[in-house]
Amino acid sequence: MSRVYLAFLGTSDYLPCTYFKNDRELQNVRFVQEATLHFFCHEWTRDDRILIFTTNEARSKNWQDNGHQDWKTKKPLKRRGLKKCIEDLKLPSPFQNVPIPEGKTAPEIWDIFGTVFDQLNQGDEVIFDITHAFRSIPMLAIVVLNYAKVMKDITLQGIYYGAFEVLGSPHAAQKIPPDERRVPIFDLTAFDVLMDWTLAIDRFLGAGDAVPACSLARRAITPVLKETQGQNRDASIIQNVTKELEAFTKALSTCRGLNISSVVSSLKEQMNKADRIQLLQPFHPLFERIKAQMDLFKGDTILDGIQAARWCLQHNLIQQGYTILQEILVTHFVIKVGENPQNQKNRDIASQAVTIHLKRIPRPHWKDPSTRNPETTRRFCKLYETHPELVNVFKDLSDYRNDLNHAGFRKNPMGADKFGKKLSELLGKTEKHMRI
Repeated sequence: MSRVYLAFLGTSDYLPCTYFKNDRELQNVRFVQEATLHFFCHEWTRDDRILIFTTNEARSKNWQDNGHQDWKTKKPLKRRGLKKCIEDLKLPSPFQNVPIPEGKTAPEIWDIFGTVFDQLNQGDEVIFDITHAFRSIPMLAIVVLNYAKVMKDITLQGIYYGAFEVLGSPHAAQKIPPDERRVPIFDLTAFDVLMDWTLAIDRFLGAGDAVPACSLARRAITPVLKETQGQNRDASIIQNVTKELEAFTKALSTCRGLNISSVVSSLKEQMNKADRIQLLQPFHPLFERIKAQMDLFKGDTILDGIQAARWCLQHNLIQQGYTILQEILVTHFVIKVGENPQNQKNRDIASQAVTIHLKRIPRPHWKDPSTRNPETTRRFCKLYETHPELVNVFKDLSDYRNDLNHAGFRKNPMGADKFGKKLSELLGKTEKHMRI
């Protein structure tokens, strides 16, 4: 893992100016890369790399010395190229020029994509100077870097832009004395962070996975909590929200039916405190979507269990949806006969009694624990006589759940594309016949 600096070099005859960022500045330089390298790479080592991407024209005009001509006399103008300027910075890290095409055609654009990607190594920490990237290159570079985040596990440490346009048009800038040409360097890294948030929120809304969003939130609030020794209220609230959000998604992905209502209650409590927090603007839309989904949970074990099964269906957690729905149906049956739903014996009898009821199995052929608890078993059977629709739902859930749990290794397994549809139908029937 090493640090790498990326920049694209343009073809213009750049004017000398002073580039500054906060309280740092570099005076009388033509290339913004001189400033960003000086500001952000001066403490790097020989294990780090500096890469300047150039077209043939940019290489001849600005990488090498004296690449521009007087437009009247056509004679070369005395100009130091960027190569010489970087050498004069005496940075410890090696640097190189990387040729790229102009990007005027689709194949050339893909060529640039591949060239930039191939220059990145696994785990690189990247600083990108986007100032002189031309035409579609800025967008292309961001796409490449995000692709490399996934494929090569790189991290983007900074995106910087030298805003030369604050001086006006090139003609107007020429009239400004060199020592008065002051150009700010903007940190655009937040836009990359926003893209990370977009992907993380999409991951949560689509797949129910809160880990990426929570990781981003922790990354943002950790420096604040460290600086304030854990006393910043807004950061503490976000910390608690992320903790409870992860607890919720883990409870559903691991089918923790007993915990659903309590976990949702804790999450709601923390999110109510987050209504007016001042940190992490991208987190606010996520909060609103999460709150809307959590409002569907009412604090009732049965209703919350059914809603949890529907949430699993909506987030493609199909097997979890079947498991939760059937176990909630068992809980409903046990409560209806006046028994404790957390007692495993009662749950086993409830399940066995479905088969006893449907197949009219005589008592001598009952199995434990039903055979040792005949009165309880009969109460379940009597309940099932008045709720045939829910009994059929339970039967179908057992069949499909068995198919899933045995990975289809059984006679006549159902097609993978049908499980979601069947779960949706069974949820609808459950809600209808429970009158929800």
